[in-house]
Amino acid sequence: MAAGLRRSVVAAVYPLAAGGAQFNGAMAKAMARSGAVDVLSWRRLYPPLLFRGQVVDTSTPVELPQASFVLDWHDPRTWRRAARRIVAFEPAAVVLPWLHPVMAPPYRYLLRHAPKTAARVVICHNVTLHEPVPGARWISRSALRHADLLVTHAPQQREELAELGLASTPVLEAFHPRFDAADLAPPPSGEACAAERARHGDPDLLLLTFGSIRPYKGVDLALDALARVDPALRVRLVIAGRSWGSARPLREQASRLGLDGRVEFRDRFVPNEEAALLFGAADASLLPYRSATQSGVVQLSFAYGTPVVATRVGGLPAAVEHGVDGLLSEPDPDALASAIEELGSRREELAAGVRASAGATSFDRYCELLDHAVLGLRP
Repeated sequence: MAAGLRRSVVAAVYPLAAGGAQFNGAMAKAMARSGAVDVLSWRRLYPPLLFRGQVVDTSTPVELPQASFVLDWHDPRTWRRAARRIVAFEPAAVVLPWLHPVMAPPYRYLLRHAPKTAARVVICHNVTLHEPVPGARWISRSALRHADLLVTHAPQQREELAELGLASTPVLEAFHPRFDAADLAPPPSGEACAAERARHGDPDLLLLTFGSIRPYKGVDLALDALARVDPALRVRLVIAGRSWGSARPLREQASRLGLDGRVEFRDRFVPNEEAALLFGAADASLLPYRSATQSGVVQLSFAYGTPVVATRVGGLPAAVEHGVDGLLSEPDPDALASAIEELGSRREELAAGVRASAGATSFDRYCELLDHAVLGLRP
């Protein structure tokens, strides 16, 4: 790793629960192992009308580099103070994660006022939105065009950037790193996992759909698929995560399909300790997405040694190796049902594949790639 690089990171971190906070914290922690890091975070990340849910992570505090919560989306004066702090820190790189065009105003300001000697690095979790918003492409380009380096996590993102008119900006094609479970919560005991499975009636397969519930994530497809699985295979599904709308239509769908005793809804924010138990008890994570850039849920699942059953959309095929650490299917109920049935006979093999690949996509390796790309920008 390029030892000694100084980096200013402008990002949501714990105790914030939005804005990719888990990713940002793990990245900052890895960066701090090789150089100085100054983390500038948010007092208020999004406009309230955009994000009405819980924004504070109630998990047990995690060990991270010290962060200063100085930025407020509503207050440009805080953007100016942050810009002055970045200049004073004299970083080799200013690193910002990009998830939504609502961040364009403060990001555009910070990128334009970054020190001339610093590389302006934007990590593109999403280049385009899953749910179309008028003007989003223009707004995104207005901020991203000020970057010196764009980092992607899925193969199709380079083309998406080109469609925004950013083909000439250098791109680092990286990956979404695997989280370290020990950094998030104490691992659940075998007894705790067994008790959780017993609470569900000791099914043949316990599946977990984790994360915020949005239309593109296809939870309705998962319910349709579960109803089509061979009844000889006893499958239970836990749907854990806050719904962006009402969860009532999904609950009603489950009832219509006769799944009331086979599906559990946890429609709320799930803290790390609870997530650790859910992943530890599950045989696989189920990602029935209709579209995807990439998914942090895949790497969270892998962190707990849990295979993934996912649809073959977006960047998911690049994250899940079919038949090795998970199974891929087309995004339709029949194909998903077949994949779930295949999981029944291959779960131990796939779990071993997850364990075998640990370390290949670590945050340390990710930060090493970032550092070398930053050095490569220098004349």
